[in-house]
Amino acid sequence: MHNCSICNTEGTFCYSAGQYKMYRCGTCETAFCSPTPSNEELSHYYATFHMSAQEGGMYDNVESRMIDDFPSKCALVKKHHSSGKLLDVGCGKGYFVKHCVDAGLDAQGVDLSTTAIEYATKTLGIAAIAGRVEDMTSFSNSFETVTMWATIEHLPAPEQTLSAIHRVLKPNGLLHLDTGIGADWLDKMLPGVNQWYDPPQHLFVFSAPGLKKLLEKTGFEVIRSDLSYERSSTRRIAKMVRSMIAALGLNAASRIALARRPMETMSRFPFGNLQSFTARKI
Repeated sequence: MHNCSICNTEGTFCYSAGQYKMYRCGTCETAFCSPTPSNEELSHYYATFHMSAQEGGMYDNVESRMIDDFPSKCALVKKHHSSGKLLDVGCGKGYFVKHCVDAGLDAQGVDLSTTAIEYATKTLGIAAIAGRVEDMTSFSNSFETVTMWATIEHLPAPEQTLSAIHRVLKPNGLLHLDTGIGADWLDKMLPGVNQWYDPPQHLFVFSAPGLKKLLEKTGFEVIRSDLSYERSSTRRIAKMVRSMIAALGLNAASRIALARRPMETMSRFPFGNLQSFTARKI
């Protein structure tokens, strides 16, 4: 059986990429990779993923797109952050932490990649440690704010990570996170083939109700949600119009293709909305 870890409901097959298959929960509509890849498989995948672009890696391109969003995300954090320390989980090379420090925040990062942390500490000169927030046992009730940008979808056990974040936050501390959204209008027009369906890089494609339920399950109260995040209103409108026009055409094309070959052989389309949440520790 392929059960959703949020609802414990059996999922139905929705997407496949080689040996990796994704299933959609019948209750919360979150898609998940099952079985979960082993730690060895994930380590092998990310060893290549985190190489430089010249070496065939992909992370540099991903990070360069994320950096453009960091000023608006920092402004969002400052709007809710009065004082105290900030921890960026999955900080990569530390560019968001550096942006926060330059904006006057007491920020540090944590990331599994030792090479990324070396860059963060030696090149950017910020405070960052290599490891997992789950292992930061001496940091209980230490942070006013935790951020986790485009990270939760990569985690094999997101519930454990959210529980660890809950532990390191101070009472009433805030978690800001974002991730690709599944089961929204765009995903339903192009079911299972938008850019978020990408195992083993993305192990989850959370629906908005599924992510909210997981946050509540791990001790958080959602106080803000944006189901089509963009760093400006102009970009939001432009993206929505572009996605609608493209999805109408691609929807028709995909239905024709599906009649000729099984879904698991189809390519992903470069579209997908981003959901952004702020949740309070309770």
